[in-house]
Amino acid sequence: MVHMAKKSEGSGIQQAAGLIRYFDEESEEAMKISPFQVYFACFVIGGFFYLVNEGVVQAIVNLF
Repeated sequence: MVHMAKKSEGSGIQQAAGLIRYFDEESEEAMKISPFQVYFACFVIGGFFYLVNEGVVQAIVNLF
């Protein structure tokens, strides 16, 4: 005999609303990151990988 899955009590809309309410709240202790910090980090990381690709970092490491 095949048993059909039971329907859950909450609807999908109610469950989604709970997740939106959970993720919508901001914590006062949370670290705030400005757009400038994101751009700066991307620039630094991108520049580092560019220098690694060009062999500059390896040349500097070989000096020591």
